[in-house]
Amino acid sequence: MNLIPIDSTLNLEVLRFYKRGKLVRFVRLGDLYKNKSQLKRTVSHLAWMYSISINQANLLVVELIDGRKIKFDLDTDEIKAVSLNVD
Repeated sequence: MNLIPIDSTLNLEVLRFYKRGKLVRFVRLGDLYKNKSQLKRTVSHLAWMYSISINQANLLVVELIDGRKIKFDLDTDEIKAVSLNVD
């Protein structure tokens, strides 16, 4: 899940939010990064994030390769906070 093909574009959908089986929001790679050079290259892919978890406040926390943590509110599907490696 954290690896994407090397030839991916910033238009690639990397996160999708569903409610009752219906797609309500998606996040593109370009919503998280300005250019692909910010991603980490592996032997055969690009890594765009380290981990995804749900915290005690019911926020989806995505730790990006550049150290930022993006928190999405699972009730509204909106970005709640962006921080630099801080809980």
